[in-house]
Amino acid sequence: MHDVRRARTTDHTTLVECVQRWWGDSRTPEQARELSLLLPRLFLQHFAGTSLVLEDETGVRAFLVGFHSADRPHEAYIHFVGVDPELRKQGVARRLYTAFFERAAAAGRTEVRAITSPQNTGSIAFHQAMGFEPEPGDREADGVPVHGDYDGPGQDRVAFRKKLGAPEVRTLEPFTTRAAVPEDFDTVVSVVDDWWGRPASRDLTRVFVNHFHDTSLIAERDGELAGFVIGFLSPSRPDEAYIHFTGVNPAWRRTGLGRFLYERFFAMARANGRTVVKAITSPQNARSIAFHQALGFTPSDPITDYDGPSLDRVTFRREL
Repeated sequence: MHDVRRARTTDHTTLVECVQRWWGDSRTPEQARELSLLLPRLFLQHFAGTSLVLEDETGVRAFLVGFHSADRPHEAYIHFVGVDPELRKQGVARRLYTAFFERAAAAGRTEVRAITSPQNTGSIAFHQAMGFEPEPGDREADGVPVHGDYDGPGQDRVAFRKKLGAPEVRTLEPFTTRAAVPEDFDTVVSVVDDWWGRPASRDLTRVFVNHFHDTSLIAERDGELAGFVIGFLSPSRPDEAYIHFTGVNPAWRRTGLGRFLYERFFAMARANGRTVVKAITSPQNARSIAFHQALGFTPSDPITDYDGPSLDRVTFRREL
């Protein structure tokens, strides 16, 4: 099973080792080492949140290092991509590029750029197959426009550009989903106790819907409340988003609605630069624990008195 996750600064040493090893079939050890110099630590220190790593039980198998331009607010840039030779021609690079496109589009970027060497015919063909167009250069080589001295004397490059469409707004029939408004509080709090079969409304106060409605979601069917997620983007922890309260009408459980609302929240958080989502539940709530684990959250051990005396909690963390 190959999982894609956000890169971390601590991945740098591993990625450099991968470059030197994976390119060993086409370069001398010295040439592979020089290639790895194109990936200094700063790219993982400052752009880990927009870079991707694919790994399995054996370790890192592929990666994409890219960023959202600071000076060109509509652009994203792919700087370095590597795939284990054992996984080439299996769609791995396409999977990483597609994930990068989706995240860039969700963050409001409308085009992606990349470059390669004129001699790298495989890279040129791959980028064209992914929908990139080479930008006009000052000469051509084998029918491909080339920018002479692009990265310095003798460092010619082919420059690519790809337009991104608007991010897809997913739907889940027969439900409609929208951002919450403050007036939704009364509807939500009126059904929570019935949905839970116990007093649960005391855990949700009006302040959360009044002040975080833009980052909360309401699902309806035929105008009736079907589910909701109340969450926010942490002001104090700029890499985190938090899901405070969520519920699905018992009539619509096991329809995928809970997962759908969480995934919509993940997409919103990711588009706002958040890289982690957190949540909590009671240690006795086995259904909630299983649900969060199925969605990729890692649970803590029960924490005694987390929310006060006798209010033990399990905390969850999921990287985006």
